Amino acid sequence: MILIVNADDLGANERVNDEIFDLMQSGVVTSASLMANTPGFEHAVRQIPRFPQCSFGVHLNLTAFPPLSPSSDLQPILDKSGHLSKKLFTTTITSKLRKALLHELTMQVERTLDAGVPVSHFDSHNHVHTIPKLFPVLKSLQRKFAIRKVRTTINLLPPGQHMTRLRSLKKIAYRLALRHAYKTTSPDGLGDFRDFYKILKAGPVPRFRCLELMVHPGIPNPKYSDEVAALRSGWHGLLPLDIEIGSYHSL
Repeated sequence: MILIVNADDLGANERVNDEIFDLMQSGVVTSASLMANTPGFEHAVRQIPRFPQCSFGVHLNLTAFPPLSPSSDLQPILDKSGHLSKKLFTTTITSKLRKALLHELTMQVERTLDAGVPVSHFDSHNHVHTIPKLFPVLKSLQRKFAIRKVRTTINLLPPGQHMTRLRSLKKIAYRLALRHAYKTTSPDGLGDFRDFYKILKAGPVPRFRCLELMVHPGIPNPKYSDEVAALRSGWHGLLPLDIEIGSYHSL
């Protein structure tokens, strides 16, 4: 089994960047996804060449920070400051808005590639790439930039929690569509590192061909401070011998 530890929100600010790169230096984070419309983007880009062994994806973002492509067509999902917002989740996705969202995400990917970042995969802030009505947008991006690796949906839950049958079937359908509409490779498992850490200590570890764990270093929230403490705790020593630490390069 391959285990990928991916730090989300790279580029959000310098504090987040520094925490992520420090954990990469320590070998406990093996991958990160970069936000392109953020104040810390350039700071992150300057550091990325130091870590050729790690994979770097684009953290597609439609819910935070100012858009790279200011447009009246994006107005339905902007907040009072003109920033992208979680209004996306309650707004009807019209064809006009879908086109504007594709343009915004295209600019985010182009900015990342133009900065020389070797993009390995796509994932997204607040999992917007898993919104069914945005599936055509995701696939258009993949085709345009020839990105064949994409994060899957969450299917590793905290100890004691279980999915409803309906939710499980929806996730299976999404993974099938993701895989076959423009052939795509994904980890077949996705979860939160904090949940995996609890499972790891209690045992046994669920078996996947490849499991991606999300982490959020540098975010000023107690739960994420605990997460960083767990990452630095020597948890590697608890892993079964047949689990290999890797990145999106391993897929």
